[in-house]
Amino acid sequence: MSVTVRIRCLCIALGIVLLSGVPGVVRAGEFPERPITAVIAFAPGGAPDLLFRPMAELAKKHLGVPVVIVNKPGGGGLTGTAEVARAKPDGYTVLMNFGGGEIVVSPHLEKVPFDPMKDFEPIIMIGHYPSALLVREDSPWKTLEEFIRAAKKSPGELRYSHTGALGLNNLTTLTFMKLAGITLTPIPTAGGGQAMNMLLGGHVEAAQIAFPVAWPQVHAKQLRCLAYALPKRSEVYGDAPTFAEQGFDMRFTIAQGIAAPKGTPKEVVKKIHDAFAAAYHDKSITEVMTTIRFTPHYLNSEDFTKYIREMYDYYGSVIAKLGITATK
Repeated sequence: MSVTVRIRCLCIALGIVLLSGVPGVVRAGEFPERPITAVIAFAPGGAPDLLFRPMAELAKKHLGVPVVIVNKPGGGGLTGTAEVARAKPDGYTVLMNFGGGEIVVSPHLEKVPFDPMKDFEPIIMIGHYPSALLVREDSPWKTLEEFIRAAKKSPGELRYSHTGALGLNNLTTLTFMKLAGITLTPIPTAGGGQAMNMLLGGHVEAAQIAFPVAWPQVHAKQLRCLAYALPKRSEVYGDAPTFAEQGFDMRFTIAQGIAAPKGTPKEVVKKIHDAFAAAYHDKSITEVMTTIRFTPHYLNSEDFTKYIREMYDYYGSVIAKLGITATK
């Protein structure tokens, strides 16, 4: 080997060694080297918190580093979601509530600061749950029919709290209002926990929130579910009725999954997927989902990507067909 060739080989080898020490260079064998920030784009106490906090603890065992949950509410989920979309695609920032209304509904109603189909790498879907219309147990309305009659008698006087004007919970109510021919006054909040507390405190007459958030209060006879948006009754929710069985064809479920910024290396996506897939199959998480009334629904990265596209198109068609806007 000539001297020139030897020098070139040494330079290449030295470059590889130096590159391996440059911060920000992600290599499959080393990821992760530091804690992963997992953004939940809603206030603490909502449905995503109930699921992802225990899952993050289990995933930590498989990743070898902490998965730090950070709640970043605002804009009905848009603020935290946009922050993840702009994050460096290195696997150290992920979104934990990917698949909800801010992804599949909001872009059909208003310009949002990200492209839900182009700015994310779906990693794994964990489960889903329905949105529910709730009133206090001591309210005068025992059924959805009675609630509709009251709303028609006094248009706009009945108020409902929800988790954001552009979200799937509010789309459920807007669709219900269109189909029932009623007008309710929306009161947005930063998350399901806040929306429920407004109802419990008597500040609104109803709430449209994720059923898992309200289930303990429904079970304790503090709140009554007038309807929830699954095609048919689920034994998970006891004797609560669906919108569909009461004449309203509303089949809305809120997906919960994890996504990373677009461009995150495939091997990094796989490592995060595998860690949370292992957590998903852990007996303790099965018990958690049973307790909080989530419907388990695992999808890998490829299938989750297809699912999000299908849901995005479906909700877009519902919005267009009914002429729904962000406020009515």
